[in-house]
Amino acid sequence: MRKLGIAFLVVVSLAALTDRRTLWGQSCDDDEAMVRDYQKSLTELIDTVKKESLADFERSYHQKVCMTKLTFCLTTIDGLLDCLEKTSQDPATPKDQAEAATAKRESYAKLRSKMQDAKTALKAAADNSKNAKALIEKFDFSN
Repeated sequence: MRKLGIAFLVVVSLAALTDRRTLWGQSCDDDEAMVRDYQKSLTELIDTVKKESLADFERSYHQKVCMTKLTFCLTTIDGLLDCLEKTSQDPATPKDQAEAATAKRESYAKLRSKMQDAKTALKAAADNSKNAKALIEKFDFSN
């Protein structure tokens, strides 16, 4: 009877560890999907800005829209980077998944840096719509 109790505890403990790892993995997948959605939204905005006149750009507040989307995306990337860091450092994470999380973290850290630079440049052009439009047209957030 005692052996059965110990075996039951081992099985429950393993299930708890597996569920936690799955939950973290799922969380990172959700964060990554959100980043991709913001990235896609920014790319669509950039394409729109390229096709519109300066007057349309100003009338549509696309400079502020771009700044807002960059801010949201950067916040989401920060959450993703934190999740990937935890996943890669968790001893319960299999080695191949930890390595994949580390590689993704490096890739998204580069994207974050690129977006932060774009946000800083766009903020500096706040008083000049023509310069802001030209900056946005040059943004490229593809991986």
